[in-house]
Amino acid sequence: MNKQKNSPAKKSDNRSAQGKTKNQKKDKQYSKRSASATPARNGRSEGAGIRAPQHSKPRGKLKVIFLGGVGEIGKNMTAFEYGDSIVVVDVGMSFPGSDMPGVDVVIPDVSYLCEHRDKIKGILLTHGHEDHIGALPFVVEKLGGKVDVYGTKLTLALCENKLAERNALDKVNFVPVSDRSVVSLGAFTAEFIHVSHSVAGSTAICLRTPVGTVMHTGDFKVDYTPLGNEIMNLNRFAEIGREGVLLLMSESTNVEKPGYTLSESVVQETMNRIFRNAKGRRIIIATFASNVDRLGMIIELATVYRRKIVLSGKSIVKYIETAVRVGALSFPKDMIVDLDEIGNYDDGKLVILATGSQGEPMSSLTRMASGEFNKVHIGPNDTIVISANPIPGNERDVYSVINKLYRLGANVEYSALSAVHVSGHACQEELKLIYTLIKPKYFIPIHGEYRHLKQHAMLVEGLKHKESNVIIPEIGDVVELDGSNTFRVAGQVVSGSVMVDGLGVGDVGNEVLKDRLSLAEDGILVCVLGVEKGRAVVGPKIVSRGCFFEEDGATNIIEELTKLIRAELSKAGKSSDEALKSLVQRTVRHYFRVTLKRNPIVLPIIMEL
Repeated sequence: MNKQKNSPAKKSDNRSAQGKTKNQKKDKQYSKRSASATPARNGRSEGAGIRAPQHSKPRGKLKVIFLGGVGEIGKNMTAFEYGDSIVVVDVGMSFPGSDMPGVDVVIPDVSYLCEHRDKIKGILLTHGHEDHIGALPFVVEKLGGKVDVYGTKLTLALCENKLAERNALDKVNFVPVSDRSVVSLGAFTAEFIHVSHSVAGSTAICLRTPVGTVMHTGDFKVDYTPLGNEIMNLNRFAEIGREGVLLLMSESTNVEKPGYTLSESVVQETMNRIFRNAKGRRIIIATFASNVDRLGMIIELATVYRRKIVLSGKSIVKYIETAVRVGALSFPKDMIVDLDEIGNYDDGKLVILATGSQGEPMSSLTRMASGEFNKVHIGPNDTIVISANPIPGNERDVYSVINKLYRLGANVEYSALSAVHVSGHACQEELKLIYTLIKPKYFIPIHGEYRHLKQHAMLVEGLKHKESNVIIPEIGDVVELDGSNTFRVAGQVVSGSVMVDGLGVGDVGNEVLKDRLSLAEDGILVCVLGVEKGRAVVGPKIVSRGCFFEEDGATNIIEELTKLIRAELSKAGKSSDEALKSLVQRTVRHYFRVTLKRNPIVLPIIMEL
């Protein structure tokens, strides 16, 4: 892993084909393309494939700017800059940790992009998962103007839902693409290549630049028997590898796992067994709402076993409606039964698709398990399937739900017992396959915590890739490349995490979080004083929440605090409001530190009489 200069790379002699995107007429719900991002031909070519424009000898360097998604899981966002052109790949978010109480989501800091707004030619989306599209509404609002956003039909439809929630649809110009679509964006040409993942419409992006070709894998796995038979376009990967690739940026999520990721067809076989063995029993399945192919597979099995589908949970309903709208899912309308009508059907005739695969507190499955869902009551005649692995950090919540379901008498199937879920990310042998097909000069691992990135670097070095030709980036790093001998971290841009809390974006900082954590741990104590001409004449009136319990002797504590504060006030005499507030805070904090070893938030309130 280096930050130094290296030997020359081969120049790319690729040329792009021009024309119109195949789905342009079909997708009239999306707005017309802007003049700044003219699409090239979309389709399959015979022979050597699509080639990028010839460039004269490059006079500048390509900058790869990491705004998120490295050293962390989530918040994926990378900018590519050459001259007066910038393209952005993915605009993801992450969910807050336990040290961020009250925060809804976390998004990348895009200060650098705002400063260079006039250079941005478009945003390219690899697929529709939250960690790749979740920050889009906030980012386009921050950028201002109208931004061209490229993605497959399902990806853009999911973005449309998110933008509509924040009334930001007028901020984007959607450009639908498909496998082998090629678009021209200033100094760049981008080709979208279909890959297998856990959401339909996933793509890798081949970015052709004046200094050479960059391959960005997006999230992928090599699945030879995927649902829907949409096999990853490995032929195109091999063709691009033969043409010559300067830089490969490959995801690292499952790099610690040897072998291959199991095919989605394995889940289909397991689900078929569960349906077959659940004769006369009600089936309740919780899975990721974004896994549209799996939802479609479950609906097909319900058709085979003559069961009706019940949808429970806002995200499940939204994803299915969106997938149907863009043609990613299709089934008879009478397959769906309203949740209020389940009493009209025998248990053996129903499948309930529910939210809650991660034990989310307000999800359908969690409320069912806690007996708080008045429309569905779990019992011994229920077979529950949790078709997902717990995301790190969610294990306790997930297993708490499973324990509750067992206590209610249900039969529970989950990933520790059977193959009800497979990952959508590549394991070691698949990562090796992609590297071998691409044969890049330079390599940057992405999409993972630092341990994942380090393991991926070591993996490709085991394939005889030069250690000096690998960089493990940090958020904010700017990696510079040219077609000759430059491959280094050339500096950093403003970067980091911006917290979204309700309608507020970025107004929650470290001090606010510190206060929230203090409130959660030690509580708050309010002291009200009536002041006349700089002297406290009434009070203090003390009210506390979360500071002490009845067994602590609350009455005595309040009485002692009242006496201490009055004594200090009498010594202070006539004082300003700020001095009085400071005096109250010092007195109360000292008392709590010495007496109870606690440090509550102390809030003095001055009332002028």
